Amino acid sequence: MTSPGPAPSLAKPRWDGSRVVFEIDVAGEAVACAISRSALQDISGVRRFAPADLLRGFGEVRGRIEEIAAAKFRTNPESASGFVSIWTDDIEDLAPPPRN
Repeated sequence: MTSPGPAPSLAKPRWDGSRVVFEIDVAGEAVACAISRSALQDISGVRRFAPADLLRGFGEVRGRIEEIAAAKFRTNPESASGFVSIWTDDIEDLAPPPRN
């Protein structure tokens, strides 16, 4: 069992040339994650191409992205070596339907 303590210091999201790299807090542990450009465009519903626009779009839907990343991590934490990567298929498989 993980002892409660201060939340880990999470790295600021950044564009690495092909994806947005970010961290999430899972039970007090920082977990490295990444979301592909196409997955980010799918979840935000907007086609963005400039790095600053991609990061802004990430910020707009970050909560939902973090939920998907955490669910993917919890499903199979042993397979997450390096990054928990979010692809377009993950958005379709794990994202809750949009609220009307």
